[in-house]
Amino acid sequence: MKNIKYIIIFCIGICLLAFNGCQDITDLNDNPNSPTDVPAENLVTEAQYELAERMWGRNYNAEWAMLVVQHWSQNEYAEESRYNVDGNSFDLAWEDFYANTLQELKTAGELVSRNEGLPSGVRANQLAMIDILEVCTYHLLVDSYGDVPYSQALNTDEYPNPGYDSQSSIYTALIDKLKSAVGSIDTGSAGFGAGDIIYGGDATSWKAFGNSLLLRLAMRMSNVDQATATSVISGISGDFIGGNYQNALFQFDENPEIANPLYVDNVINNRDDFCVSDVLIKALEDRNDPRLGAYAAQTNVGTYVGMPPGLTDGEAFALKPTTSRPAERVRLATEPAIFMDYAEVQFLLAEAYERGMLSGDAAAAYDAGVTASMEYWGFNDDAGAITDYLAANAYDSGNWKSVLGMQKWLAYYTNGPQAWAEWRRLGEPQLTIPAAAVNDVIPVRLPYPISEQTRNGSSLNNVTSNPNDLSTRLWWDMD
Repeated sequence: MKNIKYIIIFCIGICLLAFNGCQDITDLNDNPNSPTDVPAENLVTEAQYELAERMWGRNYNAEWAMLVVQHWSQNEYAEESRYNVDGNSFDLAWEDFYANTLQELKTAGELVSRNEGLPSGVRANQLAMIDILEVCTYHLLVDSYGDVPYSQALNTDEYPNPGYDSQSSIYTALIDKLKSAVGSIDTGSAGFGAGDIIYGGDATSWKAFGNSLLLRLAMRMSNVDQATATSVISGISGDFIGGNYQNALFQFDENPEIANPLYVDNVINNRDDFCVSDVLIKALEDRNDPRLGAYAAQTNVGTYVGMPPGLTDGEAFALKPTTSRPAERVRLATEPAIFMDYAEVQFLLAEAYERGMLSGDAAAAYDAGVTASMEYWGFNDDAGAITDYLAANAYDSGNWKSVLGMQKWLAYYTNGPQAWAEWRRLGEPQLTIPAAAVNDVIPVRLPYPISEQTRNGSSLNNVTSNPNDLSTRLWWDMD
C-alpha cells in the first residue's frame, strides 16, 4: 500500500524543482560544487514521475502503442491509427527520456555517490535503484527506436554529438548493469524512503523487480540468441515479483499536476479521441472474458461496440457516437502506471519453461499469469469465474506461442509499450493492417525524432539512411 507520505514528498519534490527557476533539469549540472540545490531523493521522485507519465501518457502510449496493437482506435484525427507519423511525432518522448528522466537519474546518482553521510548499505541500495530505473528508461528507448545513444549519452562536454550504440550492445550493457545493481542490494538496509513512489524504498521489492526485469530482457532476446538468454536467466539469484502485492507500480495522485496522464487527457483537457477497438472487444467476447467490462464502457444503449482500427477521419467520426469508450477505471486520476507486474513475470516464466530454458510447469505459470491479471482488474474466483475461464482457455503446449501471445496481449491492456514489444516478438495475436494505413506493414519501430535529424544528423546517418523508417525489425524481432 502507498503511504500518503510518498505523495507529500513527491509534491515537495515537484515544488522544489519548480522553485529552481522552472529551468531544464540539466541546468543542475552547471554548478557541480553545489549539489544540495535539489536532494537526490527529489530527483528520483521526479524521474519516476517523468518515466511513468511518458510511458503511460497520450503521445507514446494512447496515441501510438495502444493503437498499433489495436487495443484502442482513434475516433477522430486518426492519423496515428493509419501510421501517418514522422520525426516530429515523437520528438518530445525522446527529449523527455534523455533530458529529463535520464539526466535526473544521472544527477541523483552523482549526489548519492558524493554523500559521505550515507551508511554504505543505504548508498548501495539508492545507487542500485537509480540503475534499475536507468535500465527501464533505456530499455524503452532501444525497444522503440532501435540503435540509440548510450555509451556517449548524457556527456555533452565530451560528446556534443553522441554516437549511436547497436541494439544488441545496449542490451548487453543493460543486462550487466542490472546484474550489478541487483547484486549490490542490501535487503537489510533502507533505500530512498517516501520519495520512492514505486516501493517506498523497500530493498527486497526492488531486488525482485530487478530480477524480473532481467527475466524480461533475457526473454526479449530469446528468439535471436536463446543460449545467452538462457545463461542470463539461469544466473538470476533471488526472487521475482511474488504477487500483485509486489507489482512495480507508479501511483498517480488526484492532483491534476501529478495525475494519471490518461485522466488529464480525458478530464482536464476534455479530449475524447479514443474508443476501444473492435479487435479487442471481439477477442474478449469470444472468450467470455470478464475483463470486458473492466476494459470497455458500454454504449448509450447498453452494449459493447468496438471501433475498427485505422479508419479515415470521416469514417471514424461517423462511428464515434455509437462505439465504446475505455472503462472509467482506466482513466481515473489515481490509476497507476505499471512498470512490471506479477502477471507478466508468470507469462515469461511459462515461456521459459516451454522453451526448456528453465525447469518448471508452463501450464501452471500460464494459469498464474491469467489469474493475476484477472485479480488485478478486480475479479476473484469466489464463484469459479477464473477457474471456468482457464478451463475454457487452457494452456496448449503444442500451440504455446499463440496461447501465450493472446493472453499477454489481453493482460497488457493500457500498457501499450510492453504490449507492442511482445506483439512484435511473438507475432501474436495476428493483427490485420488497416485498409487506410499509409505504411505497408504494422509499424515495428518509431521514427527517429526531428531533433536528432537536425542536431545530431551525422551520428544518426551512421545507423540509418531513413530516419522515418517504421518497417525494419529490431534485432530481437526475429520471429
